[in-house]
Amino acid sequence: GTAPDWVGAAALMVAESSNEAVAVVKDLVAGTVGGCGGIVAGQPLDTIKVRLQSPATRNLYTGVLQCFRKVVADEGFLALFKGITSPLLGNAPMQAIVFGMNGNANRIMDKYVPSLRKKNSSSSSSSSGGGQKGGTPNFLRMYLAGTWAGIGQLSVCVPVELIKCKLQVQQDANIRLYNGPFDCALKTVRRDGAFGLYRGFWATFWRDAPTYGLYFVVYEFTKWRMEDERGHNSLPSLLFAGGVAGICTWLFTYPFDVVKSIIQTLPDDAPRHERTMAHQFTKNYRLHGYKFFTKGLTACLIRAVPANAATFFLYELTLRFI
Repeated sequence: GTAPDWVGAAALMVAESSNEAVAVVKDLVAGTVGGCGGIVAGQPLDTIKVRLQSPATRNLYTGVLQCFRKVVADEGFLALFKGITSPLLGNAPMQAIVFGMNGNANRIMDKYVPSLRKKNSSSSSSSSGGGQKGGTPNFLRMYLAGTWAGIGQLSVCVPVELIKCKLQVQQDANIRLYNGPFDCALKTVRRDGAFGLYRGFWATFWRDAPTYGLYFVVYEFTKWRMEDERGHNSLPSLLFAGGVAGICTWLFTYPFDVVKSIIQTLPDDAPRHERTMAHQFTKNYRLHGYKFFTKGLTACLIRAVPANAATFFLYELTLRFI
């Protein structure tokens, strides 16, 4: 999915930057480029994940490698990148929303919640400016700000995910329903109205809202534990922290991602009750047990490595050129 890993990684790096306007713009540009890199690097495994989750395709495949071979053999290598336009277009506004709402939450806590204010001591400020190792980060503050940002980005994320998933499960080019993301969006709005783009909202909410906060906390905790004596992090330590955060959050949130993919790839004429989280959780647990909610998890966890590596590498590279 698009959610916390590649957006969260870039947004966290953005959150550490200077408050000056030029630095903010540079960080947003670098975060967007990094996010796009993470999307491209992770899309093949994301497509495999969705194919293994969706009721339209899951019975065709027995696992990650067999799915990969079959998709490439039947549809060509580029089929692994189906639906990529949607998250690439949604990346910049999602970065801006996460960045803005994370900053908004931090300002509110500074003003109204004394216990969650940032410490202005020399030891805590030195972690970004150098000199000596900083104090313990305020993880509750990070979690609350991350969760608030995760809620805000749903306005863009849910339509992006819906369109991406619908395109990812299209197989036969001769009978495909949609000719691309714009055609998919237009047909969805014509058939179901604008709210049709938000099918799967609540599953996406429970996948993203708490896990953005969790991602922020795990990333910052891992990074903090890997600081050198001056309070600095090497690029490998940042890559490792991003990978750990991505894997931890996906393990926590994955059942909601499975249900989200099911709801968003149901036939358009599926009964309304089948589009609910409660129905999909109870029905599939009763029929298949808890293991059903791990379908595609291997592909998702493997995907965290190249996606995070590309995000961080391109973020750093872009900052050096702008």
